[in-house]
Amino acid sequence: MKRIHLTLVLVTVFCVAAFASAASANTAGSMEINAGYAKSSTDVTGNNESMGGGIAFGAGYWRNASPTVQWGAEASWDNLGSLDYTLPGPTTGTLKSNIIRINPALRANFGSKTGPSFFAQGGAGLYHMSLKDQPTSGAEVSATQSKFGFNLGAGVGFPVGPKTNMNFLGQYHSISTDGQSTNYIEFKAGVGFGL
Repeated sequence: MKRIHLTLVLVTVFCVAAFASAASANTAGSMEINAGYAKSSTDVTGNNESMGGGIAFGAGYWRNASPTVQWGAEASWDNLGSLDYTLPGPTTGTLKSNIIRINPALRANFGSKTGPSFFAQGGAGLYHMSLKDQPTSGAEVSATQSKFGFNLGAGVGFPVGPKTNMNFLGQYHSISTDGQSTNYIEFKAGVGFGL
């Protein structure tokens, strides 16, 4: 598993470095803000129960490397929601989780600049995960960890002005956490402003 993660990091770094020199002559880029919904499918209690999902919002900077390829960085706060649980004992309580994500990424655009266009993107970087366990009786327990993760996504963009674009994006995230992988999907709408 660590070899796969190392390979993804090296491929991302290589691609960003390869496109950086091509982009140096072209300073056009865009700043994007977005918001949406994140939902995890990872079993957190051992009873096939996952977090309920929650709001996600973020921002990104994209620099043009060519007419169809952009490279940049994304940052987001993804709330995976909460889960009310009952375990043998009986033990009851609520779990809450969120993730702060920062990663470099590449985006490939397909279609014309004057109408709707499709794009695919991928990135890898740091995922800082927070988990709170609030048992019905007892003290709250908090845990955090920063782990490597990657994401793949696809979406569609619509120009809404000379330098403004609206995007709809779906992303899959995978994080290598202690003992298991944490996976979640995200659906977001964003607005990009040309710089």
